[in-house]
Amino acid sequence: MPRLIPAAEVVCLVLTITSGALAQNAVSLPRFEVASIKLSTSNETGSRNDLGGANVVFRNYVLTGILQTAFKVDRLDLEAPDWLDSERFDITAKVPDEKASLEERRQMLQALFIDRFGLAFHHETKIRTGFGLVVARNGAKIQPVEDVGGHNNDNRPGRMERLRTTIGDFASALAFMIKQPVVDETHMEGRYNVVLTYTPDPGSGVPAAAGDGPSIFTAIEEQLGLKLEPRKVPVDIFIVDHCQKMPTEN
Repeated sequence: MPRLIPAAEVVCLVLTITSGALAQNAVSLPRFEVASIKLSTSNETGSRNDLGGANVVFRNYVLTGILQTAFKVDRLDLEAPDWLDSERFDITAKVPDEKASLEERRQMLQALFIDRFGLAFHHETKIRTGFGLVVARNGAKIQPVEDVGGHNNDNRPGRMERLRTTIGDFASALAFMIKQPVVDETHMEGRYNVVLTYTPDPGSGVPAAAGDGPSIFTAIEEQLGLKLEPRKVPVDIFIVDHCQKMPTEN
C-alpha cells in the first residue's frame, strides 16, 4: 500500500527542489572577474550607472534599482524589505570580456547578488490596474541618441531627467512615480534623453510655487509626445525572500 506523505514533508520537498533549481541556475551564470561593493557616502540625490566598457558601474544606487537592472523588473513589481530602498551603494565590477552583451552583464549582476548578498527570490503573477505607455496621436517628440557614456538618472518631485534611457526603463520609472504598473507599448527602440517637468503630487512636500505646471499625465503628452492609457495588466511580481544587508568579501 502506498505511503501517504504528510503535508509538511511535501512543503519541505517543494522548497528543496526549488532551492536546488535556483542553485543550479546560479552556478551556470557568468561572473565578473572582481567586484567592489561599498556603501555610498554621497549626499547627492542623483544616481549613475554605466553597463558598457571594461567595468559595470553603479554610483549612489539603492539595491532595488540595481535589482531592476539585473532582473529586468519594474520597481512596482518588486516586493522587497524596506532597507533595499534606502541604503545606497557604489559598485564597480570588472567584466571578463569587454565584448560581453548587455544580457550577459545583467546575468553577472544576478550572480553578484546571489554570491555576495545571498539573494533568494521567487515569482508570482497578479492582475493589476495600470497603464500602457503609447505614442500620442501627433507622434513622439523625442529622438534616439547614441548610447555613449553613462546612463544618468535624476528623479525628484516635479522633474525627471534620464539620459540615454530605454523607453522600457522610462516606463518603469513612471510606474514608480505614479504608484501603478506601466507597460511600454510604444515599440520605440534605442535610447533617449528624457527630461520631464510637471506638477508634483500634493503629498510630495514640494512648495506650492513649484506646482504651477502640468500634471505628469499632461506633461508626458505635451513634452514627450507619449501618452498613458488605462489598462488591466498581468504583472509578474518579483519577491525577495532574503538579501543580506552587507555583502560578503569578493
